Amino acid sequence: MNNFARQIFIGAFLGALALAAPALAQSNSPFGGFKHDETQPIEIAADALEVQEANSIAIFRGAVVAGQGTMRLTANELEVLYGGTETGQIRNLKARGDVFIANGAETAKGEFAEYDVENGKIVMTGAVTLTQGGNVVKGASLTIDLNTGRGAIDGGSGRVKSVFTPAPKKSE
Repeated sequence: MNNFARQIFIGAFLGALALAAPALAQSNSPFGGFKHDETQPIEIAADALEVQEANSIAIFRGAVVAGQGTMRLTANELEVLYGGTETGQIRNLKARGDVFIANGAETAKGEFAEYDVENGKIVMTGAVTLTQGGNVVKGASLTIDLNTGRGAIDGGSGRVKSVFTPAPKKSE
């Protein structure tokens, strides 16, 4: 892939990442209030980038940090499956190893996250911890359907654990 084609691909990938980031928790989702400004530029830093053009895969490896506005995603590896009806179309994103997504006081962490762009589904697995301010929910996996706005945390072989912090009382 020549430099110009690589720049176009990376630009298309970054645009798709902008769609993925807010998906973790839409404003009406009970799973948090992640918000971001999709008009902001996206920056990705990693120790290495491998492009497998024949397989339509790009892999960012080593201390991956992706950001857009106040939204941040970190992982050991970020794999992008691209291709489809439009040039540069992203079909799937997979983040592996110490996956952490944050926007202010709201965070989600786990060992693996996959965003199926075509079907609008996100799955995060591996000791998932979701926080929103003082509220914490832990489980084995988190699934969010972006089409319906429904989400679920599963305990796997254990139980889902939650801590909800009540709002402070207003003084009169």
